[in-house]
Amino acid sequence: MGAGGSKYINNTAAHTGEFTSIQFTENSVISAFTGEMENSSALVSDGTVHGPGVVLYGPFTSVTLASGAAILYKK
Repeated sequence: MGAGGSKYINNTAAHTGEFTSIQFTENSVISAFTGEMENSSALVSDGTVHGPGVVLYGPFTSVTLASGAAILYKK
């Protein structure tokens, strides 16, 4: 995980790249993302809160947070 490095995010901007996973560092909500996950639209529309230490595995190419902070692990 993260062989290509990582990126810390803590704002509501869209972050693009080739990411293998997202690890949340505080309570966080995703407002948008693009990746390979079945039923991902429900994850966003439900406003699911991801707690610290929770990891979502991708791949992902775009991630936007509504709140919180996370580390994006690059491919």
